[in-house]
Amino acid sequence: MSSVAHRPTTVRLAPALRVVGLVVGGAGITLAAPLAYAAYLGEALLPFLVPLVLSGAVFLGAYVAGRRMESPNRREALLAAVLTWLGLSLLGILPYVLGSAPGGPQGVVDAFFESTAGFTATGSTVITDLTAQPRALLLWRSQTQWIGGIGLIVLAVIFLPRLAVGGRQLIETETAGPQLEKLAPHLRASTFRIVGVYVVLTILVVVGLATLGAAGLAPGMGPFEAITHAFTTVSAGGFSPDPRSIEPFGPWAQWLIAIAIVIAGTNLALWFRAIVLGRISSFKDDELRWYLGIIGVGAVIVLIELVASGTYGLGEGIRQAFFQVASITTGTGYATANFARWGELAIGTLFLLMFVGGCTGSPTGALKVMRVVLFGRMILREIRATIHPEQVRLIRINRRPVNPRIIHGVLVFVLLYVILVMLSGVLLLLDPNRPEGLNFEDALSASAASIGNVGPGFGFLGPMGSYAPFSSESKVFLALLMVLGRLEIFPVLVVLSRTFWRA
Repeated sequence: MSSVAHRPTTVRLAPALRVVGLVVGGAGITLAAPLAYAAYLGEALLPFLVPLVLSGAVFLGAYVAGRRMESPNRREALLAAVLTWLGLSLLGILPYVLGSAPGGPQGVVDAFFESTAGFTATGSTVITDLTAQPRALLLWRSQTQWIGGIGLIVLAVIFLPRLAVGGRQLIETETAGPQLEKLAPHLRASTFRIVGVYVVLTILVVVGLATLGAAGLAPGMGPFEAITHAFTTVSAGGFSPDPRSIEPFGPWAQWLIAIAIVIAGTNLALWFRAIVLGRISSFKDDELRWYLGIIGVGAVIVLIELVASGTYGLGEGIRQAFFQVASITTGTGYATANFARWGELAIGTLFLLMFVGGCTGSPTGALKVMRVVLFGRMILREIRATIHPEQVRLIRINRRPVNPRIIHGVLVFVLLYVILVMLSGVLLLLDPNRPEGLNFEDALSASAASIGNVGPGFGFLGPMGSYAPFSSESKVFLALLMVLGRLEIFPVLVVLSRTFWRA
């Protein structure tokens, strides 16, 4: 009679909470940076000192309590992933509550919204006066997006390969996905490699922006602005310490940031394979080609509208169109102009691009290009099957047939995503305390921008606007949509299902 090791079938909270404590506590320790900056500037220290001490206590408690604790099983790790994002959002509340100036987040709900928009790299804001806020708080605000960008990459590689349906696996062996309780060495190595590319890209953007500022080619771009904009560019976050976003810093900085946005929206694993491993052929990737093609076509359409309407000349129109299309497609949300005032064709194009996102293995949100490509190829296959039902056609990516289970998952995900955006827009309109003049188009853009982690919408939610007019209930709802989108919907639905909690 063979002995079979007993494996727990119930969901244990302790192992999941330990992971949450380690991650959230570890992220909170980075409050030391804005604390030191506040001390240097002579600003208030309490907004960062209090959460820093609490984070250190949480991290130490989770570390000590878990030394003899079993590793989480797959369901517990999934629960930990969901709770971690909520925990990060709660972590970021205290600096805003204790340190905001007038025109900043007012109260716990506003602080929760701003914190969630930071850690999920969404970029929506309730701040109406950025210039009045302490610079150390603005550093923390940008830092939350950079931390969230790393968190998403690690989550995508380790926690969600089976649930993030339709995406090309990041790990080099392209396995079906790891078991959470048995993380293989190659998986951890892949994670460090991708994070390494993320860090190096951040450093390059900091150096590039600081150099432009020092050379007088980017007015107002000092070291602080270079660091905060690099944090929020590479993370596809979009928080800028300037109320006019990227507009004041001139064409040189705008072109550099636009190029960095496009690079950050690619699969960062491709860069490691190409540059470090010398596999230049890695760039011959279906998803990458479609990603660049979508940005190119979108920029041309917007350019035609801008030039035809007389909004810009050809030279400036190219820069404005390319920057805004790249920013919206990747969900970065930066702006070089108030695009909410552009023509209907440009606005409609940008709205559709909100749904696309960047490549798999990037810190971007929304559907991701891979799902868009697979969904399009599914439609073409069905059209061909209607004409030639006797033919069997496989859907391929990079010349490899795609597993039917992945195809089914993509179909479900895309439909669910669109339904949630539409339904969320309607729910915002049902709020009796909704902002005056909120129409369906603006509400739809708010829900799409939140679930897609884009940030700015249209109307008063445009790139130079704010989500402050929404009621507290709607702000909490939109913040939860950000978390739902950052986790790619299914993990949250799985954790909320009764099946997940059954033995």
